[in-house]
Amino acid sequence: MTGMRRVELESRDPDLFAEVARDCAVGYLTLVTTDGRPRSIALNFAALGQDIVFHGALSGEKFALMQAAPRAGFTMVKEYSFIPSYWSAPDHACPATHFFKSVEIDGHAVVVDDPEYKARALQALMVKMQPEGRHIPIDHTLPMYRGALQKVGVFRVINEGWTGKAKFGQNEPARLRRIFVEKLRERGAPIDLLTAGEIEKSLVDAAPTD
Repeated sequence: MTGMRRVELESRDPDLFAEVARDCAVGYLTLVTTDGRPRSIALNFAALGQDIVFHGALSGEKFALMQAAPRAGFTMVKEYSFIPSYWSAPDHACPATHFFKSVEIDGHAVVVDDPEYKARALQALMVKMQPEGRHIPIDHTLPMYRGALQKVGVFRVINEGWTGKAKFGQNEPARLRRIFVEKLRERGAPIDLLTAGEIEKSLVDAAPTD
C-alpha cells in the first residue's frame, strides 16, 4: 500500500490500528463486482489480530463475490471534533475541518469455513459489541452453538497492508493548534475534551512561540 501525501498525518502504529478497530462500530468493505462496478458495504466488524472479521448471510451478492476470494479494501474511522472555520479565519469558510483517526486496509476477502475460526470471529464481535459479557462465550465445541455456526456466514479480510491516519492539525502552526485546544476546552463536550488531548500530544515538542 502506498503512503499518503501528507506524511505528517500518517501512522503505522499498531496501537492506532487496535484503537480504531475497537472504537469504530461500523466499517466499510470495498469490493469490485463481476461487471467492474465498485461496491462499498457498511457493516459491523471486529479485528482478529490485524485481520477484519464480520458475519452475514450465506447467500446474496456479497457472499457470491467473496467466494472468489477477491481483492478487497476495508476502511474504519474514529471521529473526533469538528473545527469551525471562524476559530481561525473570521468570515472565511475554507479552514473548517474535522479531526479523526482512520485505518485503510488492502487485502483479500474470504468466506470462512473452519468452525473454530468462525467461533473465534463471532466471539470477537460479541466482546466488542457487548463488553459486559453476560453470555456463554461462543465455542465451536459447545452443542448450543453448533447449529448457529453451520448456518451463519463468517467472512474475513486478510490484511496484506494498511495505512493509518491521525488528523489533529499537525500541518498547522503550533500557535493555531493551541487556539484549537483552548476553544475545544471552552466548548466542553466530551468529544471536544478528547480531541484537545490528542492535539496536545502533537504540541509536546513545539516551541512556545511557534
